[in-house]
Amino acid sequence: MGPSSACFVVIGAGGLGCPALLALAAGGATRAVVVDHDRVEAHNLQRQVLYDVGDVGALKARAAARRLPSLHIEARCEQLQVQDVSAFVASLPAATVVLECTDQPALKFAVNDACLAHDVPLVIGAALGWAGQALAVRRGHACYRCIYEAPPQQAPRCDEAGVLGSGVGHIGMLMAHLALAQLQTDDTSAGQLWVVDLLRFRVQRLAPAARPACPAHDFPLPAREAAPVPTTPGPRA
Repeated sequence: MGPSSACFVVIGAGGLGCPALLALAAGGATRAVVVDHDRVEAHNLQRQVLYDVGDVGALKARAAARRLPSLHIEARCEQLQVQDVSAFVASLPAATVVLECTDQPALKFAVNDACLAHDVPLVIGAALGWAGQALAVRRGHACYRCIYEAPPQQAPRCDEAGVLGSGVGHIGMLMAHLALAQLQTDDTSAGQLWVVDLLRFRVQRLAPAARPACPAHDFPLPAREAAPVPTTPGPRA
């Protein structure tokens, strides 16, 4: 299946969502849904590269639709709540790939669980400071909950810990690349955690095993050789 035949659902049109949308458009995608209730703010323009000063105050989803007409974006100017994620994913059309681009750990886990339950391909990304990571989630492979188990009780926000504009750009485009790869029948990227150290220019590709006790999986999983992974949830967008 080619990118023009798929629908890409981007949850969060901020630092990760903006470069992901640009890369999807460049990769040949022609249909997208953008879910974001927030508005464009001037102090975020250095990392939310899809917008400029003329968009300040506008709803991000609508601004994204104006900026990328080739994607035929359906703008959903709403805040996706954890309790509504399963129904939302269940309502998505066939041939959909979801990109989770928010900075909300609980939402990332909820989207992970719902996409596995409904067999919808997913890419989850995160970035903070000089670090970032991305993971493609599919049935039969390690998922976000396999690796991190549960959301942290406390986690720093981008406006508290800082984030590099070019860093989120790098991870957002990596997410789009992984999302496009999910359309290929011979793709092998699912379940591989890409960890990027942008300060030292290092990229690690880790292959964690699917955790048998992971509650996100309710079907037999193939045994895979485990690889070391971070012990705490990674940075966020």
